[in-house]
Amino acid sequence: MVQLQKRDEKIKYKIRRMKLADVSAVVKVHSQSFSRQLESEEWISCNFKAYPRVRIYLAQVDEETVGYIQWIEKSGFRREVVLELEQIAVMPTWRNQGVGSSLISSSLSLIKKELVSRGSALKHVLVTTRTDNDAQKLYKETLKASVEATIPDLFSADEVIMISRDISVA
Repeated sequence: MVQLQKRDEKIKYKIRRMKLADVSAVVKVHSQSFSRQLESEEWISCNFKAYPRVRIYLAQVDEETVGYIQWIEKSGFRREVVLELEQIAVMPTWRNQGVGSSLISSSLSLIKKELVSRGSALKHVLVTTRTDNDAQKLYKETLKASVEATIPDLFSADEVIMISRDISVA
């Protein structure tokens, strides 16, 4: 259980791995967070089915899903793992409340434990995002990620590739 401060009240929320029963709640967060992306239900469902290559974790307050994070293990199952923070989303009313940073640090901690149990360790985290996305600050602060490259006009705008080579998140 993690504790957040929201509008002068302390809110307890939990971060846990997604279950099949959570698909519709995650679809709701996805569709409200990514207006240019289509077919939210199909996207979330197929990624959920790709575990353990794709891992999705939720942030919940009183059983309401307020955010999620999706991690992808890159280039096969290896001893030294490169994870991509493929997607993170928080409901509009919960943004700028610490949910995103908690999703990153808490889920990454859980993934590290899973990796150790199979004899692997986290080496790097990769993130791509628009050059104008304020989330770059979150990735720099939470993951210590830095911009490695810029790709012009990749999706809807220029994208940056960020890499965290110092995975000291608990």
